[in-house]
Amino acid sequence: MIFFKILQEFLLPSVFIFILILTGLILLFKKKQKSGKILIILGAFLYYLFSISPISDLILFPLEKQYQPIQKRDLNSADIIVLLLGGKETDILRASEVIKISNIKYQISKIIISGTDPLNPEINETEEVKNYLIEQGVLGEDIVLEDKSRTTFESAKNVKELVGNEPFFLITSAYHMPRSIEVFQKIGTNPISAPADFKIKGNYKFLDFFPNAQNLKNTDLAFHEYFGILWYRLIKI
Repeated sequence: MIFFKILQEFLLPSVFIFILILTGLILLFKKKQKSGKILIILGAFLYYLFSISPISDLILFPLEKQYQPIQKRDLNSADIIVLLLGGKETDILRASEVIKISNIKYQISKIIISGTDPLNPEINETEEVKNYLIEQGVLGEDIVLEDKSRTTFESAKNVKELVGNEPFFLITSAYHMPRSIEVFQKIGTNPISAPADFKIKGNYKFLDFFPNAQNLKNTDLAFHEYFGILWYRLIKI
């Protein structure tokens, strides 16, 4: 598992491109001009591809196309919400989906906020998101904090202990939803997808063909998800 995780990090586009360019510079320094130039040009070319909107979106598309935003007609399917945390940048975007469902569907029996940052355990993300939801009008007594899970797999196991076989709306970023649904279903729960935080832009303008750091980050997110899906299928949870 550790080897796979390390390999996964090195194969993320932002890291892989950096290694290519760095290796090219080292080869130039060692007077290996041809090999060095080839690697630098290849690195620059890949950086351009992975950091423009059309290519970034193309890589994200197979993930985000699988589950569409939840429709009003589907809201009678469950009265429990499970919100998976994914870091401060995405937590608010995901929490917005909780607020939207809560505002439309008044009969919510439980809102479970699941996840923690294993690299920063001192930061209680679940408590912060709970406070945000309360500020937005969500009832605090409906909110349950599950702050032990470090991975999607752990969230699925811990959420199952809280909901059993009851159906629930599963909220996470659209790119993360395919892996989440697959893991939660294999654990034996009954999730109903309610994706948020869609990244694909579409309707491209001239400036979308210029490199952008956010696009490269989105490409990294997509690669991370593909590796995650592969990993869970290899270990056959």
